[in-house]
Amino acid sequence: MPRPNDDPRALRSRAAALAAATELLVEGGPENVTHATVAQRAGIGRATVYRHWPDQQTLLIDALANDVRPLLTFDDSPVRDQLMTQLEQMIHRFNQPAAVSVLITIIQRAERDEGARRIREEIFGQADEGFTRALATAVERGELRPGVQEHARDLIAHIVGPLLFQRFLIGVHLDKDLVVSLVDAALAPWLPNA
Repeated sequence: MPRPNDDPRALRSRAAALAAATELLVEGGPENVTHATVAQRAGIGRATVYRHWPDQQTLLIDALANDVRPLLTFDDSPVRDQLMTQLEQMIHRFNQPAAVSVLITIIQRAERDEGARRIREEIFGQADEGFTRALATAVERGELRPGVQEHARDLIAHIVGPLLFQRFLIGVHLDKDLVVSLVDAALAPWLPNA
């Protein structure tokens, strides 16, 4: 007899509930993710949702984790181009009302919940390493001056920090012009002819 967590029916119901919770989270923010709304969206019983997630906190954390994407990822193409492309995608997502609620929930809950801290690290933590590598590659290609890679975290803070501040604290709708000005201002001191 299969263990309960290996039962195909339990696996299907959990996957359906998690997909529903993630959809509800993206559509309406954390307050939209309840056992009742997840059960209704997934087409399963509320008791089934409670069996998988006995409390609201674990349900929400799993839904948040299911929708996690690193803030920035990098490859070997020109750094400015990568930043522009990814930040334009990021501001599009940040301009969605639910994104504000989701990100604020993660940041707020990370202060007291290990699961939320892991999610925060997945979103923000990986950018440092990837950006440092991308900056080192940019130095090798002559795009930027040597030493810039040692300032990866500061550069990210100078670019992303104002976007988060503008969107989440002031409520400004972000646009491409702001991204261009922040990226260019952050990279300007490290250009070869600067």
